[in-house]
Formats: sequence, C-alpha cells, structure tokens
Amino acid sequence: MKRTILIVTAALTVLLSTQVFANSAPVVSNVSAYQRDDGSGVLDISFKLTDADNDRCSISVVASNDGGSTWTITPSSSALSGALTNVYPGNRSIAWNSKVDLPGVFGPNYRVKVTADDGQGPSGMVWVQINDPGVSGHEGFNGEMSKYETTNAQYCHFLNEALASGDIVISGGDVYGSGAPYDGQIYYDLDSSIAQISYNGSSFYVKTRDGYSMANHPVLEVSWYGSMAFASFYGWRLPTEWEWQAVADYNGTFTYGCGTTINTSIANYRYSTHPHGTTAVGAFGTYGYGMCDMAGNVWEWTNSIYSGSYRLIRGGCWSGPDHYCSVSRRSPTSPYHSSYGLGFRVCR
Repeated sequence: MKRTILIVTAALTVLLSTQVFANSAPVVSNVSAYQRDDGSGVLDISFKLTDADNDRCSISVVASNDGGSTWTITPSSSALSGALTNVYPGNRSIAWNSKVDLPGVFGPNYRVKVTADDGQGPSGMVWVQINDPGVSGHEGFNGEMSKYETTNAQYCHFLNEALASGDIVISGGDVYGSGAPYDGQIYYDLDSSIAQISYNGSSFYVKTRDGYSMANHPVLEVSWYGSMAFASFYGWRLPTEWEWQAVADYNGTFTYGCGTTINTSIANYRYSTHPHGTTAVGAFGTYGYGMCDMAGNVWEWTNSIYSGSYRLIRGGCWSGPDHYCSVSRRSPTSPYHSSYGLGFRVCR
C-alpha cells in the first residue's frame, strides 16, 4: 500500500491580556504525519512541544480536506491515542485512526494541524452542543456553537498570533491578510474611531473607554474575511445563515434570539442602555439553547452568499431598531465591509 505523507502545520496558544502578554506561548514545531502502510488508516503524528514556562499542555488535532483553507474535521476522542493532556514539553507523538472519522475517504488535499494549549489561552470561549433540525427547507445545525459573540480580547489574541506567524500585515491603518487563503483582503479597520483594538508598534491591545475595559465586548469593525481568518486559524468556522437561524429561533417558536418578544431589558438594540454602544457579551441574559446576544449587540457574519460576493449577516445590532433583531431578518453585506455594528460568532 502506498505510504502517504500529509503536509502538516503547527499552531500556538498564548496568554490573553488586554495590554500585555506575560505568559510565554507553547510552540508546536517539527510536525510530521505518516499514514501506516498496513491498511489500518492510522496516522502517526510526531511533533516537538516547547514552553518557556514549562507548562503542561493539552494537545488538539484538527484536519483539513481542502489543503488548509478550512479546518472542519475534528478527530473523535476514541480515534486518538497517546498523551493529549498534561503533556510536558519535549518530543512527543500521538496517533489518529482516521478510518474511525473518515471511513473510506481518500484524497491528496488532507492536512493536519496540531495545537497546544497551556491553559493560559483566550478566556471566554464557551461552547454549546446543539442539534436542531432547522427551518423547513433549509439545513439545521448539529455541532457546537459559541455561546457568545467573539470578543475584542479574543480577536486581539488572534491578531497577535497571526502577526507572529506572518499571517497578517498592517498597512494604512488597517489589518490585511498575508498569504492564503485571504491574501491582501482587509481583516480589521484598525484606525476607525470606533475600533476597540489598537497597535503600539509591536503588539495589539484592547482599548479602554472612559476607564472601562472593552475586552469582553464583542469585536466590531471586522470584515467577513477577518472573521473567516479568525475561525480558520483555530480550526473553527462561521455558521451558515440557516444554521445560525436554527439556533437563534430555538424550537421554532422564537421571533427574536431572545424569545417571542423583545424589549430593552433582554437585548441590546437602539433604545437599550448602552453608554459604550456594545455591551459585554452575555450582559442581557441567556436564551433558547443557552445562547447570548443572538438578538442585537452586533450583527453576525455568516458564511452564506446572498449574491455575487455579498455575504449575509444576521441578528441586528446595538444601533438598529428592534425588527432588525428578528431571527428571520437577512441583510446582505460586502465581505470587505467593516462597521461599528458588525461582528461574528464561531461554531465547530
């Protein structure tokens, strides 16, 4: 049987702070993956783990079937063997029985990404497991979706990692992609007066407003490309518009992401109290499947095309009227666009 060599990539995780990054990042390097030639489908994956703080780390693996443009395949725990938790720095190896997750699947475009988390990574990523059949005639959602909209702190974390890895460049007051898949596309409008993330010449940091940290507010001024880049960097993705609606309308009875009705005590929209525009994620409560801010706060990019290059956004925002927050409201937007009311959440 032909021995298949997979092209692999390494990723790292660092401590998140609104201003400084005190923790040293664990680094995964020298990654190699070989498929055994005994027909078992097992991939032997080896890598070097380093961490200046000598932290014990958790190891994760994701796979791509399109050459690394997206990372949508998460090996099941039963298919992985070897040390995956409490792993000390050093030369390490694990194995993935790919036949468990991809029975009978073959192809030249598969890639594997290995990541290390020292437990000091971005705070606030909370996943909700959901299986909803969706709106009649459209796909439902079966997977995990972020309970919260992506925050300034989380996006700042991404920008610093992407800067270190050469995946972004700063030009003319904006952040652009560097390299595949979104080379030259705008990610973030850094010099907008509304932007909550800034750059000091060496690293990104989250601003304060009137002495108040904006770290836990949803990121805004981010384009569709910037949202997709964030998701892909960590092996996640944006939901389609119908996946988004399947979750937002709960069991099909919700008119808004906060229930059958909407008012200023349960959602952040035009007439709500919001001295800083956006509000901290989750500030208006939990609804449906345990989700927050699916009505208002910021519009959320989806991965669905409206026409041409235009993508659809959902959910309404802090500056819009209540009917914009309807679960059925569909708004087409250019993927290059970034604004004071436009953010995203991820799923996997």
